[in-house]
Amino acid sequence: MPLYKIRRVIGPATQEDVDAAAFRAIVCAPQFPGLRWVHSYWDPAGGCLDCYYEAANPEQVHQHAELSRIPCDEVVEVQPVEPESYRSQAAAS
Repeated sequence: MPLYKIRRVIGPATQEDVDAAAFRAIVCAPQFPGLRWVHSYWDPAGGCLDCYYEAANPEQVHQHAELSRIPCDEVVEVQPVEPESYRSQAAAS
């Protein structure tokens, strides 16, 4: 399943706002087969939330955001780079 980075410009938000959005995202997710929220990073000072989702396609991400009432300003397919992969190679050297 492809991995997508979603940029959400949320502006000034409280922890309660972010919690409510996360709850809506979780409740709506089962309506989208294969969609899985991997993790998110919130930048309170910058007013942005970067979320990583596995999804069938970008349209599925947009539809989920619309149903969840969460901004979806940019969707980009990304490739994971995991430090564990490099650590095992370095240990073998």
